[in-house]
Amino acid sequence: MTISELGSLGEFLGSILTLATLAYLAVQIRQNTAQQKREELISIQHGQNSVVARLQDPRVLGAFVRGAAGQDPSIEDRGTAQNWVLQYLNHFEIVHDRYKAGALDEEQYQLWAGFAVAMVAPVHIRQWWDDENGRLAFHSDVREMIDQRLHDAVNPPRPITEMWTTFSPSAWESASRESEY
Repeated sequence: MTISELGSLGEFLGSILTLATLAYLAVQIRQNTAQQKREELISIQHGQNSVVARLQDPRVLGAFVRGAAGQDPSIEDRGTAQNWVLQYLNHFEIVHDRYKAGALDEEQYQLWAGFAVAMVAPVHIRQWWDDENGRLAFHSDVREMIDQRLHDAVNPPRPITEMWTTFSPSAWESASRESEY
């Protein structure tokens, strides 16, 4: 075998090794991307849990329910309810950003978006959103998405107060009457 033939063989083997290395790197990048998406999702869920955990305090939950129902809440209740909605929607802005960056799939995003809209949909929370400009605290993309869904006449959003008993004003009224006896 001549030097020229050995050089050609070396080039051939080098190109095969280069292709194998590129294939290996492609697999590693794909796995790393998938891992990063899982970590993003876990991080978002931790944020969600942190905000929602505040509702374990009956004062916060009660303030939100009274505020959403317009049961003449005190200024303290209004502040507590608005603060919680602000925190929740701030969290949703992170979700929205991660979705736009491709870190969340459509189904995951739609679940969180639906919950965010349901939080704003009760009449008196929506009034704060519209009339008191609560909406101005959020990025225009988030405001537009929420506004679009709030004004969807064909498929109107279901307020959180109608979705779960915990958020139902009538359940809170019954509970307060029962505790009086």
